[in-house]
Amino acid sequence: MHRSALFCLAVLAAGAAHAADTPQVYLDNDELNYVGLLDGQANARLFALYESLEQKPTTLSIRSRGGPTSHGLALGQWVRDHKLDVKVMEYCLSSCANYVFPAGIHKLVSNFAIIGLHGGLSSTSFSFDESTQKMLDALPADKRKALLDQIDASIKGDSKKEQAFLTGLGIRTDYVTLGQEERYQRRYRDAPNMVGWTYSLDAFGRMGIHDITVINPPSRPGSALKNMSFAILTLDD
Repeated sequence: MHRSALFCLAVLAAGAAHAADTPQVYLDNDELNYVGLLDGQANARLFALYESLEQKPTTLSIRSRGGPTSHGLALGQWVRDHKLDVKVMEYCLSSCANYVFPAGIHKLVSNFAIIGLHGGLSSTSFSFDESTQKMLDALPADKRKALLDQIDASIKGDSKKEQAFLTGLGIRTDYVTLGQEERYQRRYRDAPNMVGWTYSLDAFGRMGIHDITVINPPSRPGSALKNMSFAILTLDD
């Protein structure tokens, strides 16, 4: 069984390419809002905003392409600890889909929202996106090795946290890797613009992720994204 995840250095820290993409955290219509890449400082601002409010919001509305897994795990755990619902009107990808979306007590999604996965810390191998690979290739050999060793150590340590987090939510631990199994991957890996997978509503439930409400069903996930597609998996067993 081959599990290869597209890995970007954003898993460890937001890269320079994303420096201008400052995440926004604010309150609107009595809902907490988080827009942008997951970020430690943005998490802290969100937590402080929540604590400052006399009337505590019950919903986190999020639109994110993901970010460092440590920040995704931290935000997901905070969402569950505070018993918040999660609302996704457009997209919740990568670390957002892995850890934040499933942490919600109830999940509200638009009929075109995409919860997109492409692997997690439990994946057995990783490849780099093109820009990250070019950056690595440009480094001197000793610095490249040191950075790769840092990435490997981070993955091994955080993978245990990932498994414990999913288990604590009552979710199957292969939730973040199932689409990388050969029996599923062969269905979509050669499709144009296909970067990962999502699950059908039934499959989400079978993975242990329940209480999903679709606004104006049926669900037609993915139309909020351009030049990026996700396969919709139904489970074989």
